[in-house]
Amino acid sequence: MADENENPPKDTPPAGGNPADEQGAADPEKAGDKTSPAADAQGGAGGGKAADGDTPPANGGAAGGGGGGGANNTPLSTALNPQIVQAVGTTNHAVLNGAGPGANGIAYQKVAQAAAYAVQDSTDYMRNIMSMASATTGVALQKMLVEKTTDPYADIIKAATQAVTDAQQTFTNVGTASSGVVKDFDSMA
Repeated sequence: MADENENPPKDTPPAGGNPADEQGAADPEKAGDKTSPAADAQGGAGGGKAADGDTPPANGGAAGGGGGGGANNTPLSTALNPQIVQAVGTTNHAVLNGAGPGANGIAYQKVAQAAAYAVQDSTDYMRNIMSMASATTGVALQKMLVEKTTDPYADIIKAATQAVTDAQQTFTNVGTASSGVVKDFDSMA
């Protein structure tokens, strides 16, 4: 009776009744040679190794999902759907081509704004010069009437008038230069 328990026949499953246990673990020499689905599943679920832990399963252990044995070394570029790759490329092309005119438009607005500030500043300058020239002329005329002489007040009035003329010329030069800058930038953009 003791012989029957020590050496059960090979065709009979062990007490647990799982044929996969017999194939994968009962005979370590044959564990790596088994190619049955049960042996493959054991190899895949066990981190890409066979039941005895020393040899990889015959088919790379792909049946277990998380098992690490992988015959799947497909490059990423060929693994992606070509329609997705084309859609991403088209989107990138549209965004990058649209960025140029948009950036030029923003730059043009900045140049136009800077030119407008220059004209505004020269307008303020001319207004200030005209205010000072008016005040200077008024004081000089008052002194001329009080003192009943034109010397040196006529020269002061002449200098104030010349300052206004110079401010007007500055305003014209700034306006012309600003307009030219904006037009030249528009043709470059």
